Amino acid sequence: MKTPEQINEIIEYGTKAPSGHNTQPWKFLVKENEIQIHPDFDRELPIVDPDNHALYISLGCAAENMLLAAKHFGYECTVNVVTNDKNISFIKLLLNQTGSVERDNLFDYINIRQSTRNLYTNDKVSSSNIAALQESFNFKGIEILMFTTAEEIEKLETFIIEGSNRQFQNKDFVKELVSWIRFSKKEVAQKRDGIWQASMGMPGVGRTLGNIIMKKFVSASSEAKRWKKQIEASAGFALFTVEKNDVAHWVLLGRAFQRFGLTATQLNISHAHVNMPCEEIQVRNKMAKQFELTGHPLLLIRFGYSKKMPYSYRRPLADVLETP
Repeated sequence: MKTPEQINEIIEYGTKAPSGHNTQPWKFLVKENEIQIHPDFDRELPIVDPDNHALYISLGCAAENMLLAAKHFGYECTVNVVTNDKNISFIKLLLNQTGSVERDNLFDYINIRQSTRNLYTNDKVSSSNIAALQESFNFKGIEILMFTTAEEIEKLETFIIEGSNRQFQNKDFVKELVSWIRFSKKEVAQKRDGIWQASMGMPGVGRTLGNIIMKKFVSASSEAKRWKKQIEASAGFALFTVEKNDVAHWVLLGRAFQRFGLTATQLNISHAHVNMPCEEIQVRNKMAKQFELTGHPLLLIRFGYSKKMPYSYRRPLADVLETP
């Protein structure tokens, strides 16, 4: 028999999912035998994600966490994307408690997975672990392309730097990014969202000084230098593509990426977004042509080895639950 405590736990596992700038753009609605995940458009990123594909990828990540948690508690769970009468798409998880559902051990890594944004060690990832990452999901319409050799990564670097340059030359992008950086522990503890400066290895300087630093001293040139170091230290990159550029595939991509991230965590491999070439549409199109991609490249992830960083905060359950 379902209990409110179990349902709340399943939702809390969903909130551990990654999201762009850690915006946590979700709302959860509980109904009989189902949990719905709705987009919270108050937390959208109109500059970096104008079509909300990254938002729906985040919802897909949350859905996969919740499916794993549901299995852990003995539920059969199906995940569907539906559209309401306002033409807004959301995710519906249908739960059926059987008590005999086969458990997925990726569940054990939900609480310790993180997007690790620091500099990696440049140690190689074994071919068997590369294969495990590639085989971490099997969803029709979602493909993954791995870049692990120096030659492959060098070709990819061109697009990463171009995407970064375009973004940091855009004042609106910088303004949006700065609005989601939490420059002190006090600020992040109060808001419980956004990118905590400590998770990026930055000192706590407070919002006033942080704003000045980001707008006066961080430039396209300085970011390009920083990314060249990050790229050189990464063991490899994973580029995710979707067969169709629509909400259903965005959600499916999120589910695939979450399984990739949990598998990486299981293998003690760090990972983080390098999504600038996917976010800038002109760069995205050039990258698709360069690598002769049949699908749309919407997510780029670097991976390698590094120490853990402070964990990003999450909002409490009361803030993300909707009442029927």
